Amino acid sequence: MTTITAYCACALCCGPNAAGLTASGDRPVQGITVAASRSIPLGTHIQLTIPGLWKSREFVVQDRLAKRYDDRVDVYFTRHADAVRFGKRKGVVTR
Repeated sequence: MTTITAYCACALCCGPNAAGLTASGDRPVQGITVAASRSIPLGTHIQLTIPGLWKSREFVVQDRLAKRYDDRVDVYFTRHADAVRFGKRKGVVTR
């Protein structure tokens, strides 16, 4: 199982210099954008399954995590409150 967390484009989640763009140069989109390890190429489609929440949902790796978090996936939410509510979960990531 992989740790799955959430983020939004605010300064709390992305730092004080956040520009609102993903590492791929696009604006993030809720329900599509995830941040992942640098070992997964940008543009890769992945499936996330979270027991009791999502059977299987497809996302696109459009953003990067800090190197210290390379062992997780971060799901984008438009609102900070929704990202906080999602919290930290365990799930299965498949490509």
